[in-house]
Amino acid sequence: MPLKSGEIISVIDIGTNTCLLLVASLQNNIPVKIFEAQEIPRLGKDLYRTKNISKEKFALVADIFRKYIYVSREHNSQKIFAFGTSALRDAENSNEFIEYISKETGVRIKVISGEDEAYHGYLGAVFDMEQHEQCVVLDIGGGSTEISFKSEGVFNHKSINIGSVRLYENYFRESHSEIKIKEASDLIKAELRNISYDDIKGRALIGVAGTLTTLSAIKHGLKKFDENIIHKDILHLQDVKNIFEKLISMNDEEILDLGEYMKGRSEIILSGTLILITVMEFFGLDAVTVSVKGLRYGLLYKSADFL
Repeated sequence: MPLKSGEIISVIDIGTNTCLLLVASLQNNIPVKIFEAQEIPRLGKDLYRTKNISKEKFALVADIFRKYIYVSREHNSQKIFAFGTSALRDAENSNEFIEYISKETGVRIKVISGEDEAYHGYLGAVFDMEQHEQCVVLDIGGGSTEISFKSEGVFNHKSINIGSVRLYENYFRESHSEIKIKEASDLIKAELRNISYDDIKGRALIGVAGTLTTLSAIKHGLKKFDENIIHKDILHLQDVKNIFEKLISMNDEEILDLGEYMKGRSEIILSGTLILITVMEFFGLDAVTVSVKGLRYGLLYKSADFL
């Protein structure tokens, strides 16, 4: 059943790097935020090497869920929905993790497909954007990247198993050498060749998730995340390339010092930025509009349908 207008619910989006909470309601079919929170448990750390979520992450995520449950009740949330994406699709012990979280917290995680992730990420990214029928949405996650758009009213998407954490784990754990950067870029391009250039060209690009919001914060020299500055900010390809070169020249401590939003993201920001640059160059896109919304907002529309 669809949500009732004004009904307050909580959506937990547990990805490969982050665990996000949105407490909101639908007003006239528009998501209205009441409260948001972000934690970075790095569920995908070592996942692409071991094929399993580490046991320490079990307890860490359970603690985050307990915190989110408490906050949700404080804001009069009537239902809590939790959704897992790429890391939980990939992990061999995904079912064990889900059972543990359910037993410890009473909240059961629903693992959604790449198609569902793309569709709901698209809904969440475009609902407050102008001319969204003419846009393409890029969602760079930790384990996968979704590219989605509508053509003559029909939803189209491509989910590729390349994300900022996966790329870091497979290519950049030791260094960001020119050879590794080229190998990673070639891998991304190989996946993008499965998407028709004609479907993407001429569309406005909207980007969601942590890579995009972090790049916007760096561009503006922010020390703290500021949604009012970042949401709907426009990054040009040259801006992104300049930031990439700046980050390449910095050590770990210098990257962390850029702003508090770098905590939990400093290792993977370069790989996420490389994905963005490669996508923009491949499709000839000169600019991207940053959205701080995305998947959790889109899931708000359809949460009850997943029960």
